[in-house]
Amino acid sequence: MPAIKLSVNEKKDLRFAGLGTAGYLWKCNLDDDSKVKVEKRMDTEPMRSNAVGASHDEIFTVTALKKGIVHASFIQYRNWEAETSAIKKMDYIIEIN
Repeated sequence: MPAIKLSVNEKKDLRFAGLGTAGYLWKCNLDDDSKVKVEKRMDTEPMRSNAVGASHDEIFTVTALKKGIVHASFIQYRNWEAETSAIKKMDYIIEIN
């Protein structure tokens, strides 16, 4: 599991390949949302591919709020289906000093 080390008030962007045209979006689940703030946005840069079905990447900005350790799970799923149906999952440990 990858680790992200941040100082309080430090920010880090995490980029995930999008599949929005197929209905799949990324979501972040935290075990403690009092230590980090997570904001999601779509990449606004021009698409690298003109292929049919190409999607923009999704970017999550993680901001450290206070010291501690947080486990973050990023899943790519269709929001009308159960989270257990996710096609991709990325887990991180966020260490805040």
